Amino acid sequence: MADSSRGYVRDRRGCRHWGPHGAAGLLLRQDSRFLLQRRSWRIHHGRSWSIPGGALEAGESPRDGARREFEEELGVVPALRHVRTFVDDHGGWAYHTLVMDVTEPFSPRRGDGEGAAYRWCTPAEIDSLRLHPGFAATWPQLLTDLEAA
Repeated sequence: MADSSRGYVRDRRGCRHWGPHGAAGLLLRQDSRFLLQRRSWRIHHGRSWSIPGGALEAGESPRDGARREFEEELGVVPALRHVRTFVDDHGGWAYHTLVMDVTEPFSPRRGDGEGAAYRWCTPAEIDSLRLHPGFAATWPQLLTDLEAA
C-alpha cells in the first residue's frame, strides 16, 4: 500500500507543505526549558531548530502522529502531561503543536537521522536560534499563550 503521508501539498494561500494530511509535533517542557531539535542538513529547512514532528498519516490524530514522529526522531516518549495544543491553520493544511510537560526524568536520544542534535532551551535561547520558518512564525504566539495560562 502506498504511504499517503508523503509528498508536498499547497494550502489555500499557495504555500508548500510536507504531508497532505497536515503535520504535528511535540514541544516538551521541563521546568522552564523546552526541547528543540536541530534538523539534519539533508531535509527540508535543514540546519534549523524546531520541534520533533512531521507529516500525519491518513486517519491519524495529531496526538498520535506527534508521538509517533517523536519516537522515530528521539526515542521513547516519556511520561507527559498535556498542556495545550496550538493549531497553525494555513487553510486546507495545519500544523498541530502539542505542548507537553515532562513528568519523569527523561533524556532524548538520536533516532532516525532527521535530527542532527537536540537541546533543552530557555525561551531567550530559542529566540537566538536559527528556527525553522514555520516554528519561528508560531513561537511568539505559542509562548504568549503559555505565559498567559
